[in-house]
This record gives sequence, structure tokens and C-alpha cells, in this order.
Amino acid sequence: MIRIAAAVLLALPAPPQAGTVQVDEKVGTVTFGAVTVPLDLQPEVKGFIEYVLVNRGGKDYESVFKAEIDAGALYDGIKKIGVKPGAPPADAKAPPTGGKLRISVEWKEGDKIRKDPVEAFILDTKTGKPMEPVAWVFTGSKEGFVPALEKTDLLVKANHCLFALIQHDPTVLVMSPVPDPGGRRYKGNKELLPKAGTAVKFIVEAAK
Repeated sequence: MIRIAAAVLLALPAPPQAGTVQVDEKVGTVTFGAVTVPLDLQPEVKGFIEYVLVNRGGKDYESVFKAEIDAGALYDGIKKIGVKPGAPPADAKAPPTGGKLRISVEWKEGDKIRKDPVEAFILDTKTGKPMEPVAWVFTGSKEGFVPALEKTDLLVKANHCLFALIQHDPTVLVMSPVPDPGGRRYKGNKELLPKAGTAVKFIVEAAK
């Protein structure tokens, strides 16, 4: 898809600097801060999204949330709560493999703290309803040469996309188990998604 213009990227709200990945091994959670991304930034994509969460520098025009965190710390944190990484699909017919996750988002609305599954912020255009709850797959990112680091490492550190609705991006850390080959199934749920720039907290835990 066509990349968003640099001028628009600069206008996007920056995630809070306190985007530290926090791991509570006793409770079994990984938490970190993010912000909501403006929807419909690029008319060419017609509102469709391929990602749920990207890092700064990722495809935020195809996502609903953006963070500014250490992707390696997130990868290690998920492993610390007992979830093992797997692998992206070997081909178009194969499913992604890896430990299963539940992902929730918490934010402040007025004086109240709200919390919903991340799927609630995603509109499934096939049903006209929010995405059904799923057990997200911790595929882990494919390794390759990362120019900024001048070494081989997790490619998520180069492409900056963290949680995906599509299954054909092997660089992400987490994938939906539901195939969306064309990336034309999901949009942001405007009825629930807080206004652009709203600070939120992601809560990642092992699926039970």
C-alpha cells in the first residue's frame, strides 16, 4: 500500500515517552503504554487496517494503536510470562504457530477507567460487528539484517509493526489466528475507539 506522506506522519500524536515494557511474572502480564491513531489517514486504503499495534516508524496509517517501546523487551517479556514464540506461516495454507495470548486495552474515560479486549476496537466488515475474541499467536519475529543495528536481529526492530491482523508479514511479534489474505476485512471501530492521541495501556497475558 502507498506510504503516508512524511508531513502527515510528523503531525501524528507522539506516544508517551514512558512506554516502558513492564513484566509481572507472578501475575503473568506484560503491560506498556500506547496511543490511539487517527483513522482514515490515507484515503487510498479506504479505512482498512492490517495491524492492531505498531511501533513508532511502523505503518500507523494501517493500525489503530501506536507505541514507542523496545520491541526486543516486549519479545522477552512475553517469553518471561511462559509463552513460547513459534513461527509465521510457512505458506498461504499453513497457520501461524506459537503460544496463545489474550490482549486487553485499558484507558481513562472521564473519571472512569475502562478496559476491553483489543478485538472490541476492530470492526469486522464481514459481520458489521466488532471482531470476535481470539487467542492471538505469539509467532515471534523472523530474524534478518537490521540496518540500524548493523547486525542480524529480530526484523520487527526494522519494520516496527508489532501485532498484526494479516498473516503475510513475518516480521511481526503477534498474529491473529484468523486469515485475512487481502488485508480487506478489518477497520477501526469508530464507535469505541477513543479519540486520536488518547493514552492507553496494553495488557498482554497467556490465553487460558
